[in-house]
Amino acid sequence: MEQEKVYSLCEAIADIAYIAAEENYRTDDSREMISQFIQWAEEFEYLHKHIEWGINSPLDYIESIYYFTLFKINRWRNV
Repeated sequence: MEQEKVYSLCEAIADIAYIAAEENYRTDDSREMISQFIQWAEEFEYLHKHIEWGINSPLDYIESIYYFTLFKINRWRNV
């Protein structure tokens, strides 16, 4: 994996973890929760693979990952 893609994935994982903490999202197994965040970040990166934030899209990265994470949290809280 290219260094830029690794950085982008790590940034998404960190942002998702931060947002989840702000939303008091918890699971019984912390390893499972981290694995979940990694999967969510991979999905987020895949869905936005053609977007260069601030260059070729009117979307804002922070808003996009925030609402993506809220969607995921709400989905998993209701399971």
